[in-house]
Amino acid sequence: MSGEWDYLLRVMVSDVAAYERFLMRELLAHPTVATAASHFALNQVKYTTAVPI
Repeated sequence: MSGEWDYLLRVMVSDVAAYERFLMRELLAHPTVATAASHFALNQVKYTTAVPI
């Protein structure tokens, strides 16, 4: 990963309201976090944890 972001978090929550609570109360409330950007997947095409070697 390179570019604008320093970290990438995959956050799984039950709904948008739960995500907002996490974002506002946990992530952005942390003193070392200045900003956050959100991108949402609308559907899941493939799911695997295997890494091809």
